[in-house]
Amino acid sequence: MNETIIATVVGFVSSLATWWAARRKSKAEVQSSELDNVEKSLKYYRDIVDDLGIKLKEATNELYKTSNLHREAIDELTAAKKVIINLEQKLEKLALQNKELIDELRKYKQLNGKRE
Repeated sequence: MNETIIATVVGFVSSLATWWAARRKSKAEVQSSELDNVEKSLKYYRDIVDDLGIKLKEATNELYKTSNLHREAIDELTAAKKVIINLEQKLEKLALQNKELIDELRKYKQLNGKRE
């Protein structure tokens, strides 16, 4: 009977030790699996962030280029407006001078007795 009790106790202790070791191994495997998943997720999101960073740089550069083109277009438009104003002023002066010359020509024609 002692042999049966000893065999039972040894079997129970052996089973308990095996269960305890298996539980620790299982916990370690779960933690390792969780770490692998976290690393994979981290790599995935890091790639996304890097890609977005590159796209942001490209968009920012494009915005600067567009802004510079816009500024240049505004400068050209302002210069063109100044030229137009200058030409309009010259046109007004020339129209006035033309009118004065026509009036003077009419006076000379009247003095010479010619009719228009």
